[in-house]
Amino acid sequence: MKIQLVAFRQCFVWLGAGWFAFKSNLGAWLVLSILFLITLMLLGILPFVGILFVALFMPFLLTGLLVSAHRSLVGSLARVEDMLMGFNDDRLRRPLLQLGSFMALGTLLIFIALYPLSLEALKATYTTQSDTHLAATLVAMEQSSPVSLLLQMGVIALVLMAFFYATPLVLFEDQAPLDAVTNSLLACLKNIIPLTLFGVMVLILGFIASFAFGLGYLVLIPVLASANYASFRDTFDPVEPPEDEPPNNTRKMPRARSSA
Repeated sequence: MKIQLVAFRQCFVWLGAGWFAFKSNLGAWLVLSILFLITLMLLGILPFVGILFVALFMPFLLTGLLVSAHRSLVGSLARVEDMLMGFNDDRLRRPLLQLGSFMALGTLLIFIALYPLSLEALKATYTTQSDTHLAATLVAMEQSSPVSLLLQMGVIALVLMAFFYATPLVLFEDQAPLDAVTNSLLACLKNIIPLTLFGVMVLILGFIASFAFGLGYLVLIPVLASANYASFRDTFDPVEPPEDEPPNNTRKMPRARSSA
């Protein structure tokens, strides 16, 4: 498997592919988005440790979205039942759980890097106390040493890059979780320019989606999941499936056409 160097303009192609996937299977994607958000809320409802449960099971949830993205971009139909594939497939359950454990550790690392802001954010989220000092803590961090801020941002960026492609590498390329995390980090570092531009556009789209009671996330979730899949196919040389492998097998799927 070879990591490709992609042009910075490909980030626009990825988002275009994400929009194409969403509109081609509108009904199924809306249901998948609702299920995804409800599951996140149920996992995150536990005080303080909920965010770790979200990280632990995130690869399972992403598996359903990525498989649906593949189906949409190769001209098939997204299926709601694919949301449970990570839980139902014996080949996937253990590696996805290991990857989720790595994600939980990465989340803890981000919390440590952002302390005390992360503690105040958790208190504001899970308690009704009015004495949280979130704004004051944020101002204090902004006024701290530039080196400290750079280190914090560097830790967050490394964790995000390490897991950006990790789930599709486990799902489609049968990689071990640790190898997937390593290759994801290397791929993101190699393509730092297009992925940085992609991240900026995601932040803008996320801000826009937050209006109208957050209903825009019902669209943004499938668009970003499919864009991530298109990005993955552009960045990695996929292993072609054996000739005798059934065409509907979701492991080591053929490359999705970027013109989608």
